[in-house]
Amino acid sequence: MIRPTIELTEDGTPTLRHPVFGDTYHSTRGATGESMHVYIRQGFAASGLPHVRLLEVGFGSGLNAWLTARAAFFMNRTVAYTALEPYPVDPRTAAQLSYGADRLFMALHEAPWNVPARITERFRIRKVETSLQDYEFDTTFDLVYFDAFAPDTQPELWTADVFRRIFDILSEGGLLVTYSAKGAVKRNLREAGFDVKRLPGALGKRHMVRAVRPVG
Repeated sequence: MIRPTIELTEDGTPTLRHPVFGDTYHSTRGATGESMHVYIRQGFAASGLPHVRLLEVGFGSGLNAWLTARAAFFMNRTVAYTALEPYPVDPRTAAQLSYGADRLFMALHEAPWNVPARITERFRIRKVETSLQDYEFDTTFDLVYFDAFAPDTQPELWTADVFRRIFDILSEGGLLVTYSAKGAVKRNLREAGFDVKRLPGALGKRHMVRAVRPVG
């Protein structure tokens, strides 16, 4: 496990800085603000399904999973959440984040790796200590949170081949949401078969992307 450093973002919520890549896990403009906009509003809320099979590329600080578990309760929906993370964060570091005061947040970090865990009646998670490239998919998903580090930091995760793998395990009409709207990212998503929509970005950022696997 790794012990990233903790930094405050402009909206007052904390993020982590990766000790290997040197990047922050969330936008420095606001960690919670970005996650709420990109993944909860444009992803989870937009999916509209009563039960969502959700894949997150990069469990990271656990912020996206925590916000999703909270949203599932308030929206009266259930979630089967799979998170792929090759660099698990030490729970002692996670506990130092302000979110660590919430028992639900710490339950996500304390859940065992590589086996399913029931966090609440509405939220189950399976955290897998692996990279996206090495993971062998055995199920399909309705929604993908693509929250890898930036294309300049991890270019190998933003290729058409990677997006094609995700396309193949998405249900028809399934969504992929990501904070990056770089031209190469959109081109690679389209090459993989997605319909790509550019949406307003979070916290003053110009754009983000929601990609859909077409029906039929």
